[in-house]
Amino acid sequence: MTTQQKPYTGKRILMWFIGFFLVVFCANGIMTYFALNTWTGLETENAYVKGLNYNDEFQNAKSQKASGWEIAISRKPESVDDRFEVSITKPEGSLPPKEVSAHFIRAVVEGYDQEIMLSQISEGVYGAPLKLPLSGQWDVLIVVKSQNNLIFKLKDWFLVK
Repeated sequence: MTTQQKPYTGKRILMWFIGFFLVVFCANGIMTYFALNTWTGLETENAYVKGLNYNDEFQNAKSQKASGWEIAISRKPESVDDRFEVSITKPEGSLPPKEVSAHFIRAVVEGYDQEIMLSQISEGVYGAPLKLPLSGQWDVLIVVKSQNNLIFKLKDWFLVK
C-alpha cells in the first residue's frame, strides 16, 4: 500500500509560513503580558538621583565606620512569627540611640514591606516581635538615629522558613 502525498503548493507553504509566525507572535504576546503584569523589577526608587548622590552615601558609610558605632543583627527570624534583634556597639561615653527601626522588604513580591520600631531589651540590644506575611528571602534595612541626629545604617538579608 502506498500513501499519496499532497503536493507542496504555494498556498500550502504560505499557510505553514503564516502559522509559524502566528505561533511566534502568540508566544511573544503571552510573555509580554506576564512581563508587564508581574513584578516591575524596580528595586530602587529614583535610581538616577541616588546615583548622583552616591558619593554622599559613600562618605556617610566612611563616617559611620570611623565613628565607632557598629550595628549587627543578633537574632534573625527563623519563621514568619518570631523575634528580630539587633546589637549596637557604640564608643565609650556615647549616648544611647534615639531611635532604632528596621524596614523589611520582600524583594520579589510587592505590597508586603513593613517597618517596625525596635525597643531596647538590654544594654546595646534592641528588638521587637516580628510577624512576616510570607516565608522566603527578606531584605532588611536597619536605621539607627543617634542623639545628635547622625544616622547609621545596615542592610542585610535573611531567609524565613
